[in-house]
Amino acid sequence: MKLETGIPKMDELLEGGIPSKSVVLILSDPLVDAATFVQQMVSTRLLEGDKCIYLVTNKLPENVIENMYRHGFATKNIVFVDGFSYTVKKESKAPYVLQRLITDGRETWEDMKALWRKALENEAGIKFAVWDCLQTFMGFSSEISEFIRECKKLNEETRTTSVFILTDWGYKKEELEAIKKEFDLVIETATITKKLLYLNYYKIDDKPAIPFEITLTGVKLYIPKILITGPYNAGKSTLVKQLSETAVSIDRLGTTIALDHGYVEKKGFACNLFGTPGQERFDWIMEVLSRDVWGVILIVDSTQPETFSRALEMLEKVKKENIPFVVFANKQDLEDALSPEEIKERLGVPMVIGGSALRGENTEKVLLTLFEEILKRRVF
Repeated sequence: MKLETGIPKMDELLEGGIPSKSVVLILSDPLVDAATFVQQMVSTRLLEGDKCIYLVTNKLPENVIENMYRHGFATKNIVFVDGFSYTVKKESKAPYVLQRLITDGRETWEDMKALWRKALENEAGIKFAVWDCLQTFMGFSSEISEFIRECKKLNEETRTTSVFILTDWGYKKEELEAIKKEFDLVIETATITKKLLYLNYYKIDDKPAIPFEITLTGVKLYIPKILITGPYNAGKSTLVKQLSETAVSIDRLGTTIALDHGYVEKKGFACNLFGTPGQERFDWIMEVLSRDVWGVILIVDSTQPETFSRALEMLEKVKKENIPFVVFANKQDLEDALSPEEIKERLGVPMVIGGSALRGENTEKVLLTLFEEILKRRVF
């Protein structure tokens, strides 16, 4: 049985979600907000009727609730194991609380393990449990491995699937590898500098790394910059507006004279769209925008084959830069439109997606197809 995480691309990579009763590690670098990443999983499991147990050692339980509330996540039925409130001399309402301020790290480690076991054993029903901030106890890294082995048995006995967050603050590679091998599944999150931007990504085994952004509504597959280009009057502005929640176009007498910009956030993905003018005198804009673009949608007017030579000229520039691209055959709703297959032959490209920017037909499909082309390049 698989448990959906609520992060669409992740569920796809995991062929349905996290295996039930497994022990999962989220190994994160310090620049990634791994807690919000996992809290989206918690919200998803709550909405599916699971009881969620959340252990904290570096923040107050109410801080977790506040953060989840800001993102619109479900919070009802979270059972907290509170290992932090007592350290700041604050009374806790959690049912499982560290009751004494201990200066000895080992005693704290033993107490937190005992509270974890108690919560999993006492709470009835199917459980999804999170241990936030495992790095607090990296001083006992060899014992962490042993504890994870115990957790596997405990999960089976208590019908629990557990996720541990470990932030890598520069620990020895051999220590991390010894811990990683004890988990059923390891999801690594990190930040890199790519095309002049800092980007977060997560990676599972040898599958393609997935760039993501944490938005107001949670974790989204994120592509910073998509270029929409094509001949004059092919429908670039219409496509940008059709796809975007917000869009801005700079035009004169209905013709784009600078560029279109739109922002898309839906169905688990987000991206910025930039549409270029189609006239040759504006080719310099395409040159500038394409320097740090991640993918290109080349849009053609299916009723105007005489413009295909211009489309081919633009396509050559894209190929020269080795940028992933998809061709969108627009205006397929008109009677005199050439079919996508005919356009594919004329342009000599592997794939053409037909549709209508005006009616929104296949517009989302062309964007998702481009995302897949980008991810296949394994640029991370």
